[in-house]
Amino acid sequence: MSSVGVFGILTAVLLSIGAPIAVTVGLSSIIYILMEGIAPMIVIQRLFAGVDAAALLAIPFFILAGDLMNRGGIAKRLVRLANKAVGNRTGGLAIVAIIVCMFFAAISGSGVATAAAVGGVMFGGMAAMGYPKNYSAAVIASASPIGVVIPPSISFVTFGVLTGCSIADLYKAGFPAGIIMGVALMVAAYLTSKKRGYQGKNAKFSDPAAEAEFTAPYHKRDIIEVLFALGTPVIIVGGVFGGWFTPTESAVIAVVYSLLVGAFVFKELDIRSLFPVFKTAALGAARIMFIISNATLFAWILAYEQIPQMLMQSVMNLTSNKFLLLLIINVILLIAGAFMETGSIILIATPLLLPIMNAIGVNLVHFGIIITANTAIGLMTPPFGVCLYTSANVAGVTVQDTIKRVLPFLVALIIAIFIITYFPDIILFMV
Repeated sequence: MSSVGVFGILTAVLLSIGAPIAVTVGLSSIIYILMEGIAPMIVIQRLFAGVDAAALLAIPFFILAGDLMNRGGIAKRLVRLANKAVGNRTGGLAIVAIIVCMFFAAISGSGVATAAAVGGVMFGGMAAMGYPKNYSAAVIASASPIGVVIPPSISFVTFGVLTGCSIADLYKAGFPAGIIMGVALMVAAYLTSKKRGYQGKNAKFSDPAAEAEFTAPYHKRDIIEVLFALGTPVIIVGGVFGGWFTPTESAVIAVVYSLLVGAFVFKELDIRSLFPVFKTAALGAARIMFIISNATLFAWILAYEQIPQMLMQSVMNLTSNKFLLLLIINVILLIAGAFMETGSIILIATPLLLPIMNAIGVNLVHFGIIITANTAIGLMTPPFGVCLYTSANVAGVTVQDTIKRVLPFLVALIIAIFIITYFPDIILFMV
């Protein structure tokens, strides 16, 4: 059997038995390189090259910022704010969870950090109001990937570096795109909650502590604290738009701001609580970097064998119709998102798809939103769906049970992708 055949079969087998995605792509790539007789040093070179990018420094800082916000009380206060606005409606807490994910996305820029932080705050209250754990996990798993679309976004940074596209323009288009995805999820949450009888103001908490957390009356200090919590996205995104600092530097600003607010305004952070926060952030960043480095090696194998080129040539041979080409590209990106890390898809697909997008007249910023939104959905779909795994883990349920509840939200997000793809003026009006 050829080395390419072994490469493909081994990758499929490892995925099917549930091997970690980093191990899957890394091991299959190493076996291929050994069979091909390529110098083994290429493995080390590619692994280091995968994480040797200044923009990737934003990842550990945004993860740390997310953990600090969660431990420091910012996520909790965003939950209370959203609950006051829509918590008394049918499916109220599910809608609250989606809104908070959108707010938190604009703070942390990380889908995984959003899933962990918002899930940790929301799951107790949702369980106390009768929401099944697997449904709650599905809501968070579906909404947290919006963190990839709503600025600040690491994916936008990567795309901008690859194409020369303005990151500020990507940020401007990312806001309406993220809102469209969020609204689609809220509609799905309302319809599924209405069908299953998840009520709002008529529901009764079974846990007094959770009831106090979600329904406590607002006072003057609470309003001031919420303003501090909402100040994070204003400072970060406003600073990038104003040219005061780069998107990577904004991650550091997010850490400093979250630390100061949590320690001196909310007074929920102290020296003793910092070590577990830094440890968790370091481990989370290490896992993501390990995945990215192995995915880069995997991408090198694909490029070496010209597999993506052959795939895209086949697509171009099918049709020259813009509508159908965009549909095919969306389907390919959705499938790729289920099997590969978001950054790797952008690294592989962008240079391949860019000539096609230029040929059919797709705006560069629009292309960036399309590819980012599609890969975001991959964060909630197995086998690579890290937001799915994170939400299920925090909620204490199996991934298999969560997948069953994810389907309506997946359909809603695909509809949102359709709107973003075929009605570009809706997201490009600020560019």
